[in-house]
Amino acid sequence: MRGAVLLLGLLLWAQEPANQPVPYTLADRDRLIRVEERLRSLEKEVEGIQAQLARMESRSDAQFYTLLSLIGLMLASIAGLIGFILWDRRKALEPVQKEVNELRKDSSKLSRLVQSLREYARTHPDLAEILRQYELV
Repeated sequence: MRGAVLLLGLLLWAQEPANQPVPYTLADRDRLIRVEERLRSLEKEVEGIQAQLARMESRSDAQFYTLLSLIGLMLASIAGLIGFILWDRRKALEPVQKEVNELRKDSSKLSRLVQSLREYARTHPDLAEILRQYELV
């Protein structure tokens, strides 16, 4: 037990110089001041870079919204053009449709006329010959 106490005392005596404060010299103080100055300059550079990134981000947002507006304008123009083309085609086909309807009315009259001529051609051979030439009989 005496040996353990002696060993413990020896260990405590050996650690005593390690617990003493380390002297802080003027060179250490100057070095710390330089490190702090460099840290402040780096912080300023980081703030400048952050400000540039913010400006670039706002610029890219503006460009994005401009591009989005142009795409919307283009789509609206295409839709307007398609609408105009459809309206123009309807207006252009209107006279043709009227003429087709008139021809349909006339075709029923024409078919009645041909039927009448066929009936008449039964009694008149010269008319029957003419109708055969035009393949109406």
